[in-house]
This record gives sequence, C-alpha cells and structure tokens, in this order.
Amino acid sequence: MLNHVELLGRLAQEPETRYTQTGTPVASFDLAVQVPSRDKNTPPDYIPIVCWDKQAEFVNQYLTKGRQIVVEGRITTRKWQGNDGKNHKAVEVTASRIYFADSNGGGGNGNNYQGNGFMD
Repeated sequence: MLNHVELLGRLAQEPETRYTQTGTPVASFDLAVQVPSRDKNTPPDYIPIVCWDKQAEFVNQYLTKGRQIVVEGRITTRKWQGNDGKNHKAVEVTASRIYFADSNGGGGNGNNYQGNGFMD
C-alpha cells in the first residue's frame, strides 16, 4: 500500500506552532489548493497540514500566509472523544517535505528547503 500526497498551494493563514508536553514543536496550517477548472469562481479546497520537529521550527520561522509551497507527506486520521462525549475525526496531511514554489526564495538564501528528507 502507498500513502503519499503531493500538494501545491498557498498558506491560507499564518502557521500555528505549539509544543507537546515533552517540548516537541508541532506546526499546523491550512493549505489552499485550487483544483483546475474552467469555472474561475471555483473556491479552493483547504487541506490541514501538520509538521513536526525541525520542519515545525522551519514553518514557524519562514512560512507566512499567502506563501506558495509544495507539501509532500501522508494522509493521517486522528480520532478522539470530546468533553461532551461525542466522537470526533480529523483527516490531515502529515508533511515529510516542504518546498518553496514561489519566487520569494526562503531561508535567506533563495534555495528550496527539503525538511529532514525522510518519508514515514
């Protein structure tokens, strides 16, 4: 089985970075992905993206709302029970690599950032 996703889009909002109880950074943001269509008024899809460790730190430092990027990763599903007793489910992309796709460069050197280079 293969679980691999590549998305090209723009950050829909500023990334949110938080830390686990053990101090591991986690960054999340929505990626606005436009599906090719003849109808120019078709709204984009908003895909939730999650990054961990060094990639989370990179996202926090260099990515801003509107930035065009490519995200490689895998689809993950989380399930939990809320305080109200209802079951919840979230589907998101856990990023393994992030590349700049616009001409803004990045990281001060204009090169693409490839994260830690591993695929889970």
